[in-house]
Amino acid sequence: MQKIDHSAINNPYICMAINKLHCNEINEAYKIIMEALHANPNAPEPQNLLGIWNEINGNDDMARRHYRAAYALDPSYRPASKNLERLCIFFEDKRDPADFGDHEVTKKR
Repeated sequence: MQKIDHSAINNPYICMAINKLHCNEINEAYKIIMEALHANPNAPEPQNLLGIWNEINGNDDMARRHYRAAYALDPSYRPASKNLERLCIFFEDKRDPADFGDHEVTKKR
């Protein structure tokens, strides 16, 4: 079985979208995420980022749907399962920060 490389460094759309989300450039991030989704509809990363985008915009129900979609596309994509688990915690003030899936990028640099 081939190991799937989920590092954001291999996808410029994902890198740009993560940067835009971190800089709170929400509308621009959405456009880039949608480009990434159109470029590779079977990748879990855009779905995960759409979940984060929806969370930022206060729509936790849609965020959960996108995290589930990312998980369905690839159950080994850990950021989606972590974000889904995190979002299901009842007390919002006890939640960890969202996992953008960019941890691999910092490890490889």
